[in-house]
Formats: sequence, structure tokens, C-alpha cells
Amino acid sequence: MILADCIDICNDVELLNILSIFKSIIGLVSIVVPVILVIFVIIDIIKTITSGDVDTKKLWHSISKRVIAAVAVFLVFPILNTILRILPISNLYYISCYNCASRDNVLQISVSNADAALANLAQAISYAQSNVSENTYNEAYKLYEEARQHVKEITDKTVREQYQAQLDSYRDDLEKIRNEIKEKE
Repeated sequence: MILADCIDICNDVELLNILSIFKSIIGLVSIVVPVILVIFVIIDIIKTITSGDVDTKKLWHSISKRVIAAVAVFLVFPILNTILRILPISNLYYISCYNCASRDNVLQISVSNADAALANLAQAISYAQSNVSENTYNEAYKLYEEARQHVKEITDKTVREQYQAQLDSYRDDLEKIRNEIKEKE
């Protein structure tokens, strides 16, 4: 899916992280299981040859079952993904989030959420600086906590540190506003 669509559809970074991990596990399973089944086929062939009793019918039956299982496991998840993307059911929230779940999208969406939260915080601080009161401070502090949560969700450490520095400067501004309120009392 296109990132802009993903941001509009699913901006729950925790859910996207879980779904991204789930997608990675599914991808790993769809590769590892067929490889393991092929290894078992080779082991069956070696056992049959080394036992001296070559029952080709029994061997062929065992191999065919393993090959069918390997192909089924390998194809089930790609087919399911294709169906979920094509059907109109893909407009459902969790399925749409699943389609958006990737490491890159998680980072971009978490950064987008942090940007929006920091912009709201900047506005609130600006308003609180021009109208110093307990109410404006509390509203700005509430937005600070929200922005802090969004910054914590950023998965890239370097990017998170950059946003944290910006957040720290806003915290200093909030502290100044708090001190002005105390001085008025």
C-alpha cells in the first residue's frame, strides 16, 4: 500500500509493529517449513536406500505427501495475502493495517504521528506563553505527554533522539511557563 494511504488508514504504531512481526514470522515459516520438508524427503530416500529394502511405492507415497505439504505451506500465505488485497474486505481496519505493516511504514507512520503531536504541542506552548494560566499550562502539558509517547514509538534510534531533543526544548519551555505561574501566585 502507499504510505499516505497507510497513514490515513492505520496510525496505531503498536498494532503495526505487532502485525509487522507477524508478517515476518509468516514469511519465515513459508520458507523454512518447505526447506525442512525437502530435507525430510532426502532423509526418507537415504533411509530407504540404506535399508536395502527398496519399497518404491511406499517411498513415493511418503515423498508425495511431503511435497504436497511443502507446496501448500509455501503457497498458503501468498495466496491469502493476495485475496485480502483484492477483496473489498480489505477496507476493514485490521486487514488494512496488516497490509500496511512493514518496518519502513512503521517508522514513517511513527514519525508522522510524532510530527503532528509536536506541531500541536508547539501551538499549545505558544498559546500558553501568551496567555499564562494554569489551564493553558495543563493543556500544553497534556499535549507534551502525548508527543512524548509518540516520540517513544519511533523505531529508529537516531531519528528518535532527534525528536527527543526537540521534545526536551519544549519541556524547558513548559518549565518556564510553570515558573511564571508560580511567581504569579
